[in-house]
Amino acid sequence: RSGMELVLAAANAAAHGAGQSPVSLVLDGLLRAGQLAEATARAAAFEALHDDLCREQRTSLPPPEGVRPPLRVTPAQEYAANAGTGSVAGAAATLLVTHDTREAAEAVLAGSPKAARYGPAAFNAALGTFLARAGVLVLGTERLRQLEIADCLVLHADALRGRPHDTAAPSDGLPDDPVDPYAEAVLDAARRAGLHVVITGGPGLRDITRLADEVAPADLPFGDVVRALQNDGHIVVGVARPSPDGDDDLADGLPAGDVAIALTGD
Repeated sequence: RSGMELVLAAANAAAHGAGQSPVSLVLDGLLRAGQLAEATARAAAFEALHDDLCREQRTSLPPPEGVRPPLRVTPAQEYAANAGTGSVAGAAATLLVTHDTREAAEAVLAGSPKAARYGPAAFNAALGTFLARAGVLVLGTERLRQLEIADCLVLHADALRGRPHDTAAPSDGLPDDPVDPYAEAVLDAARRAGLHVVITGGPGLRDITRLADEVAPADLPFGDVVRALQNDGHIVVGVARPSPDGDDDLADGLPAGDVAIALTGD
């Protein structure tokens, strides 16, 4: 966690101590316990996958040449910042008028945005813990908060194609069905969540594209699709499966997303 967050936590604890309000201190302790559980789960997930991650000739993406898009401010973060500034100003005014530090501390407590501060942070920790226990490695936990405001899902076609060993897909009499057996459920869930769904990366998925809001031209690079949507004001979650030959298109396109999800494994 950032040093600024530690400073804010210490200042928050001091204010609650001066105001003799133990409830918020308990909430803060529970939040830190949840974040500790998340860190422990992430460390365990990395340890479990270490040998596979570090093996030779493993499919991976090179470090992106460009910079990841800046983090967008969520409504909760914006409200917390404004409310926090207001509470500090109110406390300063109270202290000037009354010269009473306890009343000033109570002014801070009254304006402290508890729900906006604790709610998203607790959800972020719980989600990070769940993902780690499911074997998902999250490289940038701060990106998880972008899921709160994401409104667009860009899926590379390879992420929807079944792997060679997939045998669970029901047979419909058509040869070589390339669609992953879970693809339709994923697209349906994204649509029900209100996301604008875009499929890019080539044809060959038969009628699964009917569940998408948009199908990008097959020759348009993944990164260009993502950036065009961002230029239109969308907050994009990009999902792709890196190919063994290190596709430059995906190496450029995945990091361009506000949230980037790489599917790995055989």
